[in-house]
Formats: sequence, structure tokens, C-alpha cells
Amino acid sequence: MSDHTEAHVDLLDAIVEALNLPLPSIAEADEQAYYRLLERRALAVRIIVQINRTVTRDPRLAAGAIRTRTAEEPITYTPFEPDKNEGGR
Repeated sequence: MSDHTEAHVDLLDAIVEALNLPLPSIAEADEQAYYRLLERRALAVRIIVQINRTVTRDPRLAAGAIRTRTAEEPITYTPFEPDKNEGGR
């Protein structure tokens, strides 16, 4: 794989990592926090990719910026945990 291709794969990995959030618990506050976080991260990804396309065109910079922004927006809600008594359903 070329360095250019690897840089684009890294960018795609950063996008997936930013948007792949665990589902929230069934508590309304957790659901609201989940959707707010997903919305903020999606907006950040869109802005970073758009700026990268028009300014630097370097996917490595965009991947780094997305990872930095993702670290600044940690998961603060309680993730969903399947009921162990129901066999994980």
C-alpha cells in the first residue's frame, strides 16, 4: 500500500473511531447525552474534512485533528449493557 493510500485509510479510521459511539443506557439523560455527543463529533468531522480539502489536502493532518477533537469530547454517559440474565438479548 502506498503512503498516500495509508494516509487516507488512517483518515477513514479516525472518522469511524470518532463516530462509533457505544449505545447509551435506556435512561433519558444518557440518550440525550449520546445524541449531543454524536452531533458534536459529526459536526467536527465535517468541518475538519471540509477545511482539509480546501486548505492542506493532507489526510494525515485531518486524521490527527479528528483524533484530537474526539479526545476533547469523551463519552460521559452510561453505555448500554445487555441484561446478563436474559442471555444478552
